[in-house]
Amino acid sequence: MNGSEPRPNDATLVTIAAATVADAAVAALRAAADERDLAQEVRGIDSLPEREIQPVLATGFEAAGLHPLREVRFPQRAGEPVRSVGTRCDFVLRTIDAPLDLGDDVDEEDDEPDEGPGLFAELDPEPVAPPIAMDPESAFWLEVKTGAACRDLGDAGDLTTLPKRTTIDLARLAHASGVRHAAVLVVAFGPDEATLAHDAHALDRHAAEQGLPTLGAIVRTFPLTDRHGNAAGLVALIPVGRA
Repeated sequence: MNGSEPRPNDATLVTIAAATVADAAVAALRAAADERDLAQEVRGIDSLPEREIQPVLATGFEAAGLHPLREVRFPQRAGEPVRSVGTRCDFVLRTIDAPLDLGDDVDEEDDEPDEGPGLFAELDPEPVAPPIAMDPESAFWLEVKTGAACRDLGDAGDLTTLPKRTTIDLARLAHASGVRHAAVLVVAFGPDEATLAHDAHALDRHAAEQGLPTLGAIVRTFPLTDRHGNAAGLVALIPVGRA
């Protein structure tokens, strides 16, 4: 069986549309921005560091039925004996709530010792069969990168370094074994929607010029209350093929 054919025990054979991911991210960010406006908070979502943007995105992915997992080790590192070892991906999105088949014995270990049947074993409910694991190639692997033109205390990241940071993640995804559907999600904030959209397409072209198999950026913009120079938000999803 070659790499393009699904495994017989796949929990799902349907991948997630890139546009669905982009739309879920935009909806989550707009809702978070509106909530801060309603509360009249001093700092907007454009001040949030990447680690605080990610929970906002997770809420949106969950609401869209994408069953997000966070900080998942790439398949080629899944068998490492220590949980903290291995390169991790920000999100893995799934069409159903099924575990990923990463071949990781550590994650499947039972923390409690088997004590054998109890005195009333005959009254115990029938054991439930474990869910069928999903092939990692059927999931959608997503890295997140953030940046803002006007930064509050430098928390949101620098737009000038965004091309390099994005290209590094695209290359990692393109070369990751066991990953078939992947993208980098760029969340950025700037002075206006037109400028952000232009820069997103330029970022996609830059990655392609570096020899990466990008598949065309999906760009979404939205207005933002201007607290300190950022009047617009951007979500740019850049899918990448296999290198």
